[in-house]
Amino acid sequence: MVIQSNGTVRREIRTESLPVRVVASNGVTEAGNLLNEKPCAVAFHSEGFTRFEGAGSWVLLDFGRELCGGIRMLTRSAELPSTWRLTFGESVGEAMSSIDEKNATNHHAMRDFVVQAPNMSDQRFGQTGFRFVRIELLSDRFTIVQSVLADSILPDLPREAQIVTDDPLVNEILSTAAYTVKLCMQNDFVWDGIKRDRTVWCGDLHPELITSQYLFGRTPNFDNALAFLAASTRSDVWMNEIPSYSAWWVINLCDTVRYTGDRELLERYGDYARGVIAHIASYVEENGDFTFPVERPYFLDWSTADHPEAQAGVASLFMLMAEKYLQLEENADCRLLLERLAKYTEWETSLKPVRAFQILAGRCQEGDAAMLQEGGAAGLSTFMAYYVLTALAQVGGTDMLDILKQYYGGMLSRGATSFWEDFDIEWLENSGRIDEFTPDGVRDIHGDFGKHCYQQYRHSLCHGWSAGVYAFIVEYILGIRIEEGGKRVRVAPHPCGLNRIEATLPLPQGELKIKILDGVTAVVAPEDTVIELQN
Repeated sequence: MVIQSNGTVRREIRTESLPVRVVASNGVTEAGNLLNEKPCAVAFHSEGFTRFEGAGSWVLLDFGRELCGGIRMLTRSAELPSTWRLTFGESVGEAMSSIDEKNATNHHAMRDFVVQAPNMSDQRFGQTGFRFVRIELLSDRFTIVQSVLADSILPDLPREAQIVTDDPLVNEILSTAAYTVKLCMQNDFVWDGIKRDRTVWCGDLHPELITSQYLFGRTPNFDNALAFLAASTRSDVWMNEIPSYSAWWVINLCDTVRYTGDRELLERYGDYARGVIAHIASYVEENGDFTFPVERPYFLDWSTADHPEAQAGVASLFMLMAEKYLQLEENADCRLLLERLAKYTEWETSLKPVRAFQILAGRCQEGDAAMLQEGGAAGLSTFMAYYVLTALAQVGGTDMLDILKQYYGGMLSRGATSFWEDFDIEWLENSGRIDEFTPDGVRDIHGDFGKHCYQQYRHSLCHGWSAGVYAFIVEYILGIRIEEGGKRVRVAPHPCGLNRIEATLPLPQGELKIKILDGVTAVVAPEDTVIELQN
């Protein structure tokens, strides 16, 4: 629990954990002692401790999974103070890198820096996203290290959904997606990443929002994120300086009202939302054409960035925004947008994310399923996977479970414990794991790939937008649609070959329990919830 400057309470869980493995060391005696539990007070005697012999001695520690935070070091120094270089990494390669090596950076969070520790020292260092840390002594004389503990932070949330199936890989995908979005729910806000992008990005927020609602119910993090974005951005200024992200703000509001049933949100933000919609509509011409005076006027996601067909995706996103808002209240600018964008002509695309948004906006056509299924998980991005899978399900696709297992299972096969800022299944060819040194002749899946703003080690391996696969499994495989703040729930499962699924999901007024066994669905819900079940 943290008391904030405004008097409100931020509830979080701070955990200290030992490393699970010494990956490598040099010039260090008894490095394995760092894996052993000891009293967390600096001792005078060094039996059972670890000795760094002098300048250039180092150890690389693995804490077992992605964490948000830093480390706590308990040391006794022969030289006062002792000087250390700490290098945090989301992969072994990143932890062993220097700044600018394969685009390693300190952008957004310090992950490579020098610190000093006095004698009999118990100090905490670092605040980033990491799994590995390389600790190097820079002082000439030896230093005794009693313990190195990961000092990590997670939000303290009162409820958390549970979904278990008879497929171990699906279970691992679910738990990893849940952990990913939970890691990014920091400081009562929602960061897009814990190493990089430690701020609120409005488009990225949507898959995080819907996933979090199914996982934890309503949390202050997303209410605060919407409020922060609205308070820091005039309605006639582009959200995060991206036109499509202004539309995402309206979509986030609409989906929050639908899930929570809180119409007061519409009253609170109605003027702002209507201003955003009017601002977007003012750029759409009578014939449906539009452009914006920004660097990337048609940004849908990075996988389609700078591609001319991305404009059709943004047009579809505007249509989706208008349709969602009209479900809450009448709006003349939404009607105008739909009328004008219906005249837009440049709909042809070979890009799966663009085609997915056209489908979600109601522009289905023959051959959509075949187009989205072609190549399996090829052409997906971690941001767009939720929308592509949802669109594929909407047009009668049959391979959604296989595709998501291929895509998210690909990251897991390379050692992921949280899902990444981006991933292309082509990266799997002749690539190593993030938890190992990359052998000669094998590609470093973290340090040799990426593009745009996420090249090489700058690439974030914990990004909240990648958790949307959890929401897809809830909405399609479980077949859940929560309406009117949980007063009405539609259940129309598509088990996709799974023989057993058991789930407990939070509703605003209680819990929803679902059990699917051999194609038969049973539902238990709060008394005031109307269940519409389609077995």
